[in-house]
Amino acid sequence: MELSIEMLVSVGALFASVITSFVVTKTKVQDLEDDVKESSKRLQQLDSRLDKNDTATDLVSQKLGVISAMMNPEEREKEHRRSERMIVTIEELRRDLDAHRQEYLDAHNHEHKPVRALKE
Repeated sequence: MELSIEMLVSVGALFASVITSFVVTKTKVQDLEDDVKESSKRLQQLDSRLDKNDTATDLVSQKLGVISAMMNPEEREKEHRRSERMIVTIEELRRDLDAHRQEYLDAHNHEHKPVRALKE
C-alpha cells in the first residue's frame, strides 16, 4: 500500500476536521457548563428569596390570627365584662377601706397618739 499525496492530504484534512470538531465541542460544553452553573446560582438565590417570603408570609398570617382573635366580638365582650367586674371590686374595696379608716378614727377621737417604743 502506497501513500499518495492525495491520500495524505485527505487524512490531514480528516484530522483537521476532527480536531476542529473537538475544539468546537469542547468550547460548547464549557459554555453549557457555565450556563448550568449560572442557572444553579440563580435558582439558589430564588429559593432563598422564596424561603424568606414564606417565613414573612407565615409571620404575617400568625399576627393576623392573633389580632383577629383579639378583635373577636365574643372575646371583646368577655374582656369587657372582666374589666367591669374588676372596676366594681376595686370600688367595693375602696369603700371598705374608707369605712374601716373612719371606724379607726372614731375609736381614737380622730387622733393618733404616739406609741411608746418597747424596750427589750
